[in-house]
Amino acid sequence: MDEEFEDYPEEEEDRLELAQMALDRGEDETALDLAEEYLESHPLNVDAINICAVAAANLEDVEKAMALYQMALRLDPKNGVIHHNYGVLLDRVQEYEDALLHFSRSVELQPDFPEAYVNMGNVLDELGRTEEALPMYDEALRRMPESPDAHYNKGYAFNRLGRHEEAMESFNRALEMVPNDAASLNGLGFALAGLGRDEEAVSWYGRAISKAPEMGTYRYNRGLSLFRLDRLDEALEDFNAALELDPRSLDAGIEKVNLLVEMDRFDEALPLLEELEGLEPASPEPPFYRGAILARKGDLTGALAQLEESLRRDPDSVYTLNNMGNILMDLGRLDEALACFDAILQRTESYPLARYNRACVFALQGKAEAAARELAAAAAQEGHFLEDARLDPDFDLVRNSVAFRRMVGGKKAGVKRKLT
Repeated sequence: MDEEFEDYPEEEEDRLELAQMALDRGEDETALDLAEEYLESHPLNVDAINICAVAAANLEDVEKAMALYQMALRLDPKNGVIHHNYGVLLDRVQEYEDALLHFSRSVELQPDFPEAYVNMGNVLDELGRTEEALPMYDEALRRMPESPDAHYNKGYAFNRLGRHEEAMESFNRALEMVPNDAASLNGLGFALAGLGRDEEAVSWYGRAISKAPEMGTYRYNRGLSLFRLDRLDEALEDFNAALELDPRSLDAGIEKVNLLVEMDRFDEALPLLEELEGLEPASPEPPFYRGAILARKGDLTGALAQLEESLRRDPDSVYTLNNMGNILMDLGRLDEALACFDAILQRTESYPLARYNRACVFALQGKAEAAARELAAAAAQEGHFLEDARLDPDFDLVRNSVAFRRMVGGKKAGVKRKLT
């Protein structure tokens, strides 16, 4: 036991109070020792059991903490604090459905417990029920309007939903309360990037990095914005830093590969793909990017084999199907290419590139009416496809047809069809 407690009186109630004080200061071993001593003479005291459970969880003894919370709830099933704390532990070990049950019970028993609403929102978000999470954060804020955690988590949920303007409002509120909070600075950067404001995002990410340089995610996020801004050397520096901080980050590794491919540095990208595949052998990303590299190097047969492997690992990937279709077109296997684009449209109607590439196939087959029809469908979703077709040599066979001229006009050449 720590020396600082030697002068305290040894009455049992004092020992329990000292245990709580130690827990509040983060002295988990001391808190656990004191609470367990108290339990020797008061084995059914729920407050002492709760202190032991929280301390054990903080000390990574999950099994012990679980057993203690279950004991406490058998003794006092209507204790909202115990339900909440048990929910926090269940959330940590990713038992989200059980965590949600205990958070729900906690707010039933103690409706004015803002932390329980925040944590219930977090679990709903983890379960993919992000829309349902938002009212939980609102409930927490109704009871505690100046909660930076509630504003931050609400902003994070808005970002997940693509509601970036609302995310910015939430992060700005959080930053009013805690101006240098790195997580909120990063969240605001992410919201700005989602709005296409990457220059501003880079600045906010920089502030987050200065406050928490150990967070690889912040370097990764800034790297993405720098990549979109075509500041490739800076982006590469950030991806490298993210990988130094977390060498097992598949996302950072894949984005570094993507960047190296963009820079035509294939000899650096290929060994990195081998490393990433070793980290996560079932990931569809390494063969996908290996296929992209082989296609850029002119090995279409090898590229197709890699994309087929990627599709085997992720049969629903529209990006892989699209790239396979393009390679099959280049190989002259037009019916197989068309089947790839058809498969995309069976999965989603919100991928107009598949319509455009279908138009390319029909044009290469000399089917002017069908090509014009598919081009019109693509352009209805994204108008730039008309200009793309005007320049795309895939349409040369039908360029002088009435149907094509009606769609796009005169003859130009120089742009190849679109890859993912």
